[in-house]
Amino acid sequence: MVVILSHVPALRAQDDLAGKVSCHRNGSEDPQNRPYSKKLLDEYEISLGPARNGSIDGNGCTAAIYDRGGRVVFRTTGFSVIFDENHTGLDVDGDGKADVVFITDTGGGNQCCWAYNVVSLFPKPHRLFDLPYPVRFAKDMVGKILIWENFPGPYGLTTSAGVPGAERVFRVSQGRLVDNTPEFCPQILSQRRVNYDQEPISEKTGKLPLGSEPGDDVRSALLSVALQHAVCRQFDKALHYLNLWPEETGNPVTSRKKVMAAFAESIKRDYPDFAARLLSLSGGATASRPARRVEWLKDLSAGDTFLAAELTPAEQKQINDQVESTSFDAPDSWDKELRVRRVSLGDSDGLLVRGTQLLCGGAGNCETWVFRRSQGKWLNMFDQEAPIVSGFAFEEDSSQGVKDFLVSANSSAAKENRTLFKFDGEVYRQSECYEVWIDGAAERIEKVPCK
Repeated sequence: MVVILSHVPALRAQDDLAGKVSCHRNGSEDPQNRPYSKKLLDEYEISLGPARNGSIDGNGCTAAIYDRGGRVVFRTTGFSVIFDENHTGLDVDGDGKADVVFITDTGGGNQCCWAYNVVSLFPKPHRLFDLPYPVRFAKDMVGKILIWENFPGPYGLTTSAGVPGAERVFRVSQGRLVDNTPEFCPQILSQRRVNYDQEPISEKTGKLPLGSEPGDDVRSALLSVALQHAVCRQFDKALHYLNLWPEETGNPVTSRKKVMAAFAESIKRDYPDFAARLLSLSGGATASRPARRVEWLKDLSAGDTFLAAELTPAEQKQINDQVESTSFDAPDSWDKELRVRRVSLGDSDGLLVRGTQLLCGGAGNCETWVFRRSQGKWLNMFDQEAPIVSGFAFEEDSSQGVKDFLVSANSSAAKENRTLFKFDGEVYRQSECYEVWIDGAAERIEKVPCK
């Protein structure tokens, strides 16, 4: 079967998650779909299906793009993976070439954690960025792609049907998403003039009995208009609408200060200065946590081989057998695929082992193992699939005599996920997880629950 990479006429997908070429393994040991392969032009092929050694815990399905020589040039892995035929073929990055889109579930079926993985094949295959599900792809007046995203507001202040939201619009410039929402704000606000008209909201809040809470419809409209002005960079107007919320409602959880703090929490990743301003007015804490200083290790090179690490054939077999049982794919030659470097884990010797081609994705993330020397044997420090990461570091802190291991994984051009592993006496376990936003040399880091 051949996929013709051409412009897709329907830019709004009716149901992207119902893709025919897909693998679903959320909560099921047996994937619901068979393996697929498809051709992309004459140079590339897609392979999608159950991951080798995968499980129901988030690595059960995988999709990869192979070049003509059989080398993996992009990979994504999750609970479920879909080849998005609705949007594959769009020139998302504006380079005049069609792009490829997958949809990956990293949250076990939760809508929060599906993402569109947009991949460019030119000048060589690389991940452009990941987009939250759902977004809407459209074209501007000159045929360039626009990406419309619903930006969610604070949860818990309305019913699930009334969760506030605002629209943001992105263009792609030099392979990166650029927020162009202010350009479209007159259009957005005009189209939603009923919800975003000041007088009806002020009238409704003004008519509330003293000390009472707004109804769900008023809450949703008020928070939505405030949020839309915030993403339009009209921060004074956003604050104006938040100040329409009753100062006291008879419920300490929904007082104006609490609502401002919840609103700040929902926007602090993207609009930290305005969030800090709201928190100062509400008496809350600072909006973001300073980034931790990390001394990342230099990536392994072609010179980091089993021979250079002075490992015997028997030791090499120990390592290869354990890597093979925990890797998400199997190369023709482990010697050619793996790079190896000796490291110190503190009280014991260690090895850093890293995939290079088949075990790597399009964002520079490669499967990476740590081995420790114990009773004359090399033991894998991960009991399941090793992390797929771009950066790694051993910290000064240790657990039971073994240094803590910090890894980073690129998720987009300006965002990465970091995980701190600690030794529990047998293997490394996730201890702390972070999302990091990178702007040049500056970083904003936010601690999040580990998945």
